[in-house]
Amino acid sequence: MTVRSHRADDVVDEVGVWLAGEFAGRLPASEIDRVVRTTRLDLEGSIAPEELGEMLHRLGRARLQRILHVAPTVQLRIPQAR
Repeated sequence: MTVRSHRADDVVDEVGVWLAGEFAGRLPASEIDRVVRTTRLDLEGSIAPEELGEMLHRLGRARLQRILHVAPTVQLRIPQAR
């Protein structure tokens, strides 16, 4: 594991904890984790590495809000990345 990938993993974990705190009780933890990890894959290679935390939080949060807005009582699946 490189220093860069280790740092990215830390950022993903941190954003996951933050969003889990925000969406706890409204979405299952497994769904929040899946959205964060899928979003990370979608962002890979598309943004500057130093922007990962902010972009992951913004896009992940938007996706989780969309899930709640579209179907608050039904789980909506975001397609798997690549």
